[in-house]
Amino acid sequence: MNVQMSVQEIRSSILEDIEGREIFIPESGFLAGPIYPVRAMVEAGIWRKQNYGWDNSHFPLNYKLLMQEGVPGIIRRASAPRDGLSEAQQEYRALIADSWRAIGEYILRHAEKAEALALERPEDAARLNRIALNCRTLASRAPDTFEQGVQLFWFIWRLRSTYTSCIGRMDVHLRELYERNVPARISRDEALCILCELWERLNETYSGDTLMNLMVGGVDENGEDVSCDLSNLIMEATMRVAKSEPHINVRIHPNSKPEFLDTAVRMIAMGQGQGVAYYDDNIIPALVNRGIPLEMARIYANDGCTEITFDSHSAIWFWQMESVKSLELALFRGKENPSTPFRPYNKWANFGRTEVYKTRLTLGHDSGDFAKMTTFEQVYEAFLDQYGYQIDRYMDQMAEHIRDNEETDKYCTSPIAAGLNEHALDTGSDPIRDGWEVKNYQMLSGSIPTLADCLHAIREGVFEKKLCTMAELIHALSVDFEGYEALRLELKKLPKFGNDEDSVDLLAAELAEFFCSRVEAYPAPCGIRPLPGIYNIDFNMFSGSVGATPDGRKGGDLICEHYSPTPGNAKNGPTAVIQSAAKANLKRGCASSPLYLVLPRGMGAVDVDMIRRMVMSCGKLGLPIVSISIYDKAVLEDALVHPEKHEDLVVRVWGFNARFIDLDDGLKRHVMNRML
Repeated sequence: MNVQMSVQEIRSSILEDIEGREIFIPESGFLAGPIYPVRAMVEAGIWRKQNYGWDNSHFPLNYKLLMQEGVPGIIRRASAPRDGLSEAQQEYRALIADSWRAIGEYILRHAEKAEALALERPEDAARLNRIALNCRTLASRAPDTFEQGVQLFWFIWRLRSTYTSCIGRMDVHLRELYERNVPARISRDEALCILCELWERLNETYSGDTLMNLMVGGVDENGEDVSCDLSNLIMEATMRVAKSEPHINVRIHPNSKPEFLDTAVRMIAMGQGQGVAYYDDNIIPALVNRGIPLEMARIYANDGCTEITFDSHSAIWFWQMESVKSLELALFRGKENPSTPFRPYNKWANFGRTEVYKTRLTLGHDSGDFAKMTTFEQVYEAFLDQYGYQIDRYMDQMAEHIRDNEETDKYCTSPIAAGLNEHALDTGSDPIRDGWEVKNYQMLSGSIPTLADCLHAIREGVFEKKLCTMAELIHALSVDFEGYEALRLELKKLPKFGNDEDSVDLLAAELAEFFCSRVEAYPAPCGIRPLPGIYNIDFNMFSGSVGATPDGRKGGDLICEHYSPTPGNAKNGPTAVIQSAAKANLKRGCASSPLYLVLPRGMGAVDVDMIRRMVMSCGKLGLPIVSISIYDKAVLEDALVHPEKHEDLVVRVWGFNARFIDLDDGLKRHVMNRML
């Protein structure tokens, strides 16, 4: 998307685009508006590009405001006379108003099309007139019914991006309409069917890394529980449809209602990675400690993956750096391991393009000659020099971006996103510079447990057990352990994170603390304090571009995601993994610091009561975010050989769920090997 556009260019682009949009009335159901199936469009070479200005789609819009105001209300607010505005502000408000008028006309065209079809198909007239009534209502005022609210959400969600976007706290956004309508006008089961139809449409759009994250539960600005029957119904729709979209996340706190927790646990027990648990008591205070106002911290949601955002009140920008690659650059004096395989990756097996990832770290920084170091303390201090240097260079990039956002007019926010920002509506100020209450910038560094495995292997393998010298280790790494298989196997046997071993777990905790401290110590650009997170979206990309490492891992082999064990290293079950993770102050990584657990199915060890105990224990131990998935490894293995038999097999990848058969080989191996 070209974001460096003038207001005039955006106006021309969005009005032309909406005017040319397809008018789509479904053959069954009530939800009007086109689907735009992402995969089919890309494969057919007819991908629809849109130039509406800046919007990375990773953050939820203010859908609650949308339900209260409706499209006409947004237009009225953007058009209402305001004194003291500059010409640029007046122009931006006019852009918002014109864009939303085009949206209203687009919705009205659906009503007209449905009415015409009703005359042609008398046998289907009742359904088609129902669609027409919904669309005419939405073109003229705020929604009256729950069904109209869902229809309006679909129109705006679909217009925002032809690809996909984040959803946010739907039980908060639609609660008023739901409680006004159920059971007074429709039954609870009818409302469930409405949600299920929306879920099916979302799955027809795209499946996998779709940003379609939806949060339920938690508290409001005043600290009061918001979970309600709609929260439960959203989870029930997810269980009934049993597909990958949308990705459901559950906020848990001491006053969460028992029925809400019961439904959440049943959803988690499905095993598809739905129901990622966010613990309010471990997240909200940490956000406040980092400078987020309490009322904003209380209404957090998550973005298109697992990172924290602030529902309706912030956008999000994030950077992620490679912690394990930082060790490689340290050991090789600012250069990459010469045997790095640069394994090609493609997130999807049959979609998109295969690429080779090249590190975004800064090459050339020499932290010293590790081959001559005689103590682990020297090694550790020299590594921290390299790691700190790389963190600072990434923070430099972030600071430059922040200054671009805050001090220039380089970017102009999409009028769809700006139309659901109250400050932009009333003042004409672009939300990037003056509109979102929280300036949400994040610096992320995941795979720290793999890094800890590597450093512990140096400490114990080189300096305690004398398996080799540092010079011999570096040479073995440089040739990918060719000729050093016995050494590699001895290094593999050393303690690894995820087995409740203090020697490595406490080292990981110390490294996580170092990262967070370094991010926090960086001078705040424009007064903005970025949030640190122990999180990495692109662990699969990173792993293919990291050479052999001191933990016995060969070049290109898997590294861990986020703050979880390296796949295949956790040998003592989920309790040991949880205990390992709980030794770190993950709350400090308040941008996102999740633990992923994958449990085996079919051995009688997993039931709803066990899941409940595990979910509640993780919160009490101070973990901020926990994702639990349950798979049958034999089924996954069969899906490798016979993918056509397992088209409905859904797995959790990181911040999203996807069909297992759609993933590339690296991610398939990762999902299978992290099973406990």
